[in-house]
Amino acid sequence: MAVGIIINLVPRLLPVLMLGFVALVGLMLLKKRFYDVITGTIKTMAGVLIIFTAVDVIVSVISPISVLFGKIYAHEGSPVAADWVGFLGSYGVEIVLVMVFGFLVNLVLARVTRLKYVFLTGHIMFWNAFIVVGALADGGQLARLSIIILGSLIHGLFSTVLPAIIAPFIFKLTGRKDFTIGHTTTVLAVIGALVGQWFGNPKKSSEDLKLSEGWKWFKSMTVSTSLIMFLLYLVMGFTAGVNFAAETYTGGVVWLWFLWIVMQGVLFGAGLSILLAGVRMMLAEIVPAFRGVARKIVPDAIPALDCPMVFPFGQNALAIGFPIAMITSLITLIIFGLAGYPYLLLPLVVAAFFDVGPGAVLANATGGIRGVVIASIVGGVLLIVFQAISVPFALNTTAGFINAFGGNDFSIIAVVVGGLARLLGF
Repeated sequence: MAVGIIINLVPRLLPVLMLGFVALVGLMLLKKRFYDVITGTIKTMAGVLIIFTAVDVIVSVISPISVLFGKIYAHEGSPVAADWVGFLGSYGVEIVLVMVFGFLVNLVLARVTRLKYVFLTGHIMFWNAFIVVGALADGGQLARLSIIILGSLIHGLFSTVLPAIIAPFIFKLTGRKDFTIGHTTTVLAVIGALVGQWFGNPKKSSEDLKLSEGWKWFKSMTVSTSLIMFLLYLVMGFTAGVNFAAETYTGGVVWLWFLWIVMQGVLFGAGLSILLAGVRMMLAEIVPAFRGVARKIVPDAIPALDCPMVFPFGQNALAIGFPIAMITSLITLIIFGLAGYPYLLLPLVVAAFFDVGPGAVLANATGGIRGVVIASIVGGVLLIVFQAISVPFALNTTAGFINAFGGNDFSIIAVVVGGLARLLGF
């Protein structure tokens, strides 16, 4: 299977079509009018595409920070030799089959057990399947058919259990039980919620911050996040060297660098605004439509959706938690290097936002602003700890991917599945 198709098409095309199909079937089962069926289906698909577009914008803004950090800190350890893109090309068919059959296992488990959660975040389903297959194949002992069978069962189990683990905290956050989260944030988000519960004060919410008249503009998430990202770039740029930053991003023109980081900051705020618009559109369509599926196919089922679904419930928490998590993760990364960790570790800027960020939102619900701060510090540290623990379980397959996007449930899955494979002699 062509690698370009797998990377660029499958993780995007399948979620859009899958959620559109769920909306279509659900609305038809609810016996809605033809107009409502078509409208709900298209709006659901449009909402998913808007979310993907916004995520692309946000990732494009925060990824360059890793380059600046790389200039500041000389990485220690041996680079991971495995080519995860090459592995994706070699095992593309197996990964897609594990994703599809794993989804069917998830549906069966949701129907016959008390865990009534259906994982609908398609791109995460794909990458979870990638991690499962990688962990099973890393030892080189399992036949491909065995990987498909065993991988599908494991994938379906994770798709059922992980949304169930985070569900009580999502229900508390939203005040209702119409959706949970199916994403790589589960472990970090639950830890964040528990840390907030243990050490915080839910009566002092970050969303109730009282600011003087001259600072009320900071309560706008678009404004606050734009300024925070601008300041992060400013600090990182001066630390790495303005000449290096300008040479890397603006053709060596120093004055243009300062204008560029202003644009990056505003682009980040705009990306979040687009993201929230997509969230609102998708929630408004998929949740009512899913009731049709729940009634007829999987009674009482609850959809597990993408992590941005929680962002509207803690916008200040997200703005506060992300920079804290990013800074503490970078410090932890340096500590691992100084301690002599044998493999190359990379900054996990994307995970600091999309995996620790939801934990900050949940921590605010359980522990207020103090919970947000403490949970974000803990989450930033754990990002690197989980990355470091999981890399050895995927050295021959997906370690490079974990280095770029792990430190979250990807790492946990790699450790659990890779550890099981080694225990059983695979």
